[in-house]
Amino acid sequence: MKKSVVSYLVILFLSVVYIYFDGGYLPYTLFYIVLITPVISFIYLFIICTALRYNERIGKRDYRKGENLDYSLEIHNVSPFYITYLTVYMHMDSQMLIKDMKTEHLSIKPFGRKRFHFNVQALFRGKYDIGISKIVIRDFLNLMSFSLLPGETKNIRVYPRILPLDELAVPYVRISDNEYLSRKKDRGGNEIQNIRDYMYGDSLKKIHWKLSSKHNKLLTKETIAYPEKEIIIIINLEKFKGAAEEVLKAEDGTIEVLISIARVFLNAGIVLKVCLFRDEQILLTFQDINSFSELYELLALIPFDRNTSFADDLVYFAENLRDAQSVLIFSPFISEEHLKSLNKMNVCGHDVSLFYCKAADGERKADVEGMLDSELIKQGIKVINIYDYMKDNYENITTDVV
Repeated sequence: MKKSVVSYLVILFLSVVYIYFDGGYLPYTLFYIVLITPVISFIYLFIICTALRYNERIGKRDYRKGENLDYSLEIHNVSPFYITYLTVYMHMDSQMLIKDMKTEHLSIKPFGRKRFHFNVQALFRGKYDIGISKIVIRDFLNLMSFSLLPGETKNIRVYPRILPLDELAVPYVRISDNEYLSRKKDRGGNEIQNIRDYMYGDSLKKIHWKLSSKHNKLLTKETIAYPEKEIIIIINLEKFKGAAEEVLKAEDGTIEVLISIARVFLNAGIVLKVCLFRDEQILLTFQDINSFSELYELLALIPFDRNTSFADDLVYFAENLRDAQSVLIFSPFISEEHLKSLNKMNVCGHDVSLFYCKAADGERKADVEGMLDSELIKQGIKVINIYDYMKDNYENITTDVV
């Protein structure tokens, strides 16, 4: 557009010079034509902007990863004028989901239509703005432009799959083997919830004899039982640099396996404590399978955008957790700093299991891969590569199992 403006100014200047050196009917006619043409072009632009119609359609707003995303766009020129310069800008999120959905430069005939239709598989979980970001219309001289913004930004949510891990040969997910149970957590217990007066029919075992003797009346304790099995899950939400598709695939794989394993554990009556590090440490407890939907909603669309190193989070966790625990660590990428923190946690007596997708890019990537393959296992840390165990099923499973 800048070239068009410069070209117009040059032509306008030359027409003025023509008048100066050779005044007459023709020079003045050319000058006024050059002068009035932008006005006509502006009127044309105004008519085109008011006469342009477009319609977006999207199948639904919520998808499960692997389902087909259906999107259609129709642009209609209801004016008798030819639209020469029209640019349709799409949201960057749209281009991540639909590779063929890109910025389009169009020309539309009088009363003509342009249609676009996409039906593709939703490959990555997350929240996405989809469709038109803006439409830019230019006058026929390409001197001016006007932007049309959509009245509503269409957004969709793509949820992760729930993989049938109980049917796959994945190590350390066999509850009967008690792989993840800390030796110090092999017994359950009862917690006193309330003390009340003795009522006819109460069991003698429930009488609180010490308080009864103190108050000279029978008092009964109401207790709540808690499960004997407990696992702590720590998630690395650190933001990693790299090719967008590779990073998204690693993040998705991590979340899908985490959710799927959590479902298996909760179904077996194992209590899960999920630890997240956002602006501060967040520790959430999920008691049984009835709380799985809450856990799923929490993790399904969670972003990996933390700028603080996950290694610092692990050190903080290891130093503040007193008793030895069974700890599952989920991280899309693993760096050398992460491994050092894992060793510190292991030295503190915690039963550590690491689920990861890839070693993080860096100068010592090969060394990190070597430690993941052998040294950590020798130190008693269970290491599970998500890609290796899911490669035969990761791309093909498109339905969730509930």
